[in-house]
Amino acid sequence: MASTITTLWVFTLLIPFSGLRAQVAPTRTDATRQAAGSTDLKRRAAESFMNGQIKHVSDFIDRFNNAVKAENGSENALGALFNEDDPRLPGSGRQHHPYASQVDAFVQSVRAAKFIIPKRSTMSAVIGIKVRCDSTPDTLKLHLRKDYTTDSAAYWHIVRVIAPARLLEEKGNARKMQTSGTHAELPPNANEVSFLPLLRGLNDYQSMAPFTHCMECRDTAWEKVESALQNGRMTTEAVVSNKIYLVAGYWELELCEFIREKENSGWLISDLVEKTKP
Repeated sequence: MASTITTLWVFTLLIPFSGLRAQVAPTRTDATRQAAGSTDLKRRAAESFMNGQIKHVSDFIDRFNNAVKAENGSENALGALFNEDDPRLPGSGRQHHPYASQVDAFVQSVRAAKFIIPKRSTMSAVIGIKVRCDSTPDTLKLHLRKDYTTDSAAYWHIVRVIAPARLLEEKGNARKMQTSGTHAELPPNANEVSFLPLLRGLNDYQSMAPFTHCMECRDTAWEKVESALQNGRMTTEAVVSNKIYLVAGYWELELCEFIREKENSGWLISDLVEKTKP
């Protein structure tokens, strides 16, 4: 009798699983197809944190201009272009900082005057390059400017050099150099890849000359660095900082790239400089 009851219980437990295949919830793909009413896959919306990422400087310019022109929500849209983790901005436990007042003044002035950033706007950059000078780690800072040609092309060029302190302190270390007349063009999107084309070029040429097209930019600091590159005293290793500067009206915007998986990320405003008002 006990054996018969056990058999019945086993049979009862197995019954719900006999139609298991029909009861399994459809996969995400199947559900999407059903929702679309066809076998074509329906494209899913991007994750929420992707909506606010500003991956390219041109994207930043578009968002800035759209925020300025917007009739509603302009102030919030402009505020979203700043680095929300900046300790100078309002936040939990943060004390008021004069920079926060400057940001408010900036937002109000660009909204009132409808300042926009042209596509072919004045753009400059300051990059920091980790170098070894006489085997000692140091940092070389290069100022670059994006120049536009008549055929709508654009290239980055070195316009100023801030030499490592070790070189600046030395007297008469620069020698006459055999600088070739080679011109190398840095592509307009070099800033999007942390100026790696420039880093490679400095290693290949062991010279800044191909990327410094203006002769007046070749001052004493430039000559000291150029000499160190040519004679092997200085070697470049990596780009460690990359800042872009744009102008909107009488404001200069400093942009830095914040790589993180949240909405407030990518190219964001990290600092402001108010120029003299006309």
